[in-house]
Amino acid sequence: MRQVLLLLSIFISLLNANGVEWRDSIKVGLEVAKKENKILMIFVEAHNCPWCKKMLTTTLSDKDVVRNLNRDYISVKIDADSKEGKEYFSSLAITPTTYFVTANKEYLESIEGFNDIEFFFWSMAKAEKKFKNLKSN
Repeated sequence: MRQVLLLLSIFISLLNANGVEWRDSIKVGLEVAKKENKILMIFVEAHNCPWCKKMLTTTLSDKDVVRNLNRDYISVKIDADSKEGKEYFSSLAITPTTYFVTANKEYLESIEGFNDIEFFFWSMAKAEKKFKNLKSN
């Protein structure tokens, strides 16, 4: 029985270890984004969502996506059913949903559902362009 539990815990940790430096709190993410002058990327998932798991194990595990997120963004992963998830995303209709916002909570971009690597990069580029425009104004 112990071996089964050990293997199960290893499998679960491998699913979560996709290389992205996740923060587990929006409050902390906002503080770090402000300090480092970066975009906050919030990935809202649900524990029973197969598309969330697919997004985590494919798009958000791609080495180029991981490198860009860790270098240029502050990434937060929130369970939509958690206390913080319900506080910020009570009217969320689709999981996963990914938000790109400034440290001042200004909306830059959002994407709903599973997104492949190419579309995710396109969305990041849109968010970065809006972010640069806000900084130059």
